[in-house]
Amino acid sequence: MNYKAVKVFNNNVILAEEEDGKQVVLISKGIGFGVKKGEQITAEGDDKKVFYILDENVNAGEIKRLSYDIEKVEQVTQGIVQIAREKLDITSEKLYDALYDHISFAIERLKMGLPIDNPFIGEISIMCNKEYEVAENAASLIKEQMDVDIGDAEKGFIALHLYSARRNKHINVAMKSARVFKQAVIMVENRFNRTFNTNSSACKSFLMSLNRLVDVSAKQKPLEMPIKQHVKLYMYEYDEVAQAIARMIKSELGVEFSEDAKAFLAVNICKFIQM
Repeated sequence: MNYKAVKVFNNNVILAEEEDGKQVVLISKGIGFGVKKGEQITAEGDDKKVFYILDENVNAGEIKRLSYDIEKVEQVTQGIVQIAREKLDITSEKLYDALYDHISFAIERLKMGLPIDNPFIGEISIMCNKEYEVAENAASLIKEQMDVDIGDAEKGFIALHLYSARRNKHINVAMKSARVFKQAVIMVENRFNRTFNTNSSACKSFLMSLNRLVDVSAKQKPLEMPIKQHVKLYMYEYDEVAQAIARMIKSELGVEFSEDAKAFLAVNICKFIQM
């Protein structure tokens, strides 16, 4: 669908017109960057939102509430970067720009009343536990300076940005790791016909153990499980799931578990479903 720009509020929000003259609000990350009044815009894709203005009396002045104080976002972002450098020793020069774009877009969504969903929040809070603590500081700063409650889902996304910057990896890599952790829980659920709350102590304990095993295996640190043969013989149903999860982790993350690591994982699965 093509639109004509009527007013650009910021990089992410535009007041536009359809061919029949109907006014709409277009929201998408970066959609307004460099756009001038009267230019044609194409809004397609899952990340682009179109909101029709049903009340003919609504004008551009009234839509200004969608905008935000740019200086406050800049100050908040600088504050978060400073905290991240102090607590996480992050030196990446790209962190400010990544956080600024993300936070400004999130605030616009929240002001529009659009929910922010993060299906991996439980996994992120474990996998990126140090970064998540800083993200909670960020949420407090945003609430204090901009009077916006970003919620747990958004804390998770900020934590992913910090995790990415700390390890000098693209955020998609961090997101993939969170998805793999979630899939591991699903595999346990399917095998034993159980359903787990990712916020439960049992699930958190399992994810923490899995996170440590992935970290140790990625660094190729030696692990020793003296009873690994007993695990295979007498805990075979847990071992089967551990073997399947290990194959999935190798395929998705390129991290290979030793037989000892798989035995540890099997024992952790046993504990998980009984807690």
